[in-house]
Amino acid sequence: MQVYLLKDVPGKGKAGEVINVNDGYGKNYLVKNKLGIVADDAVIAKVKAKAQSDAFHTEQDKARIRDIIKKLEDVVVVLTVKVGEGGKMFGSVTSTEIARGLVEKGFEIEKRDIVMPEAIKMVGEYKIKVKFNYGLEGNFKLKVEG
Repeated sequence: MQVYLLKDVPGKGKAGEVINVNDGYGKNYLVKNKLGIVADDAVIAKVKAKAQSDAFHTEQDKARIRDIIKKLEDVVVVLTVKVGEGGKMFGSVTSTEIARGLVEKGFEIEKRDIVMPEAIKMVGEYKIKVKFNYGLEGNFKLKVEG
């Protein structure tokens, strides 16, 4: 018997999956306790349609992110900071400041997605990495001026 799971069932599957189980287990436990429903042709067709829709939307999202990554390569974020003797800064540049600089350039990137190579405590140019969903990454230049 095939059952479409409405909730996660430990050892059997996760919500949204169609699993094969014994008839008694399916009817007397899964369906009775509203953990799943009998997967007839209509339910299986809905599951396949939803999977195709999810895959389509995922691909659209990946394409949008790749477009952002391509645009991000040409971006140079310039931050002006207070410096002392020898170009040393008072404090360091944070991911929050970098995120604000990106917003000014038209990129809505959250500070937690910015990966800094090390603490930036000197004036200069740095290559900063941004992590996106689906394991995609992009880079841009950060220029710290005194």
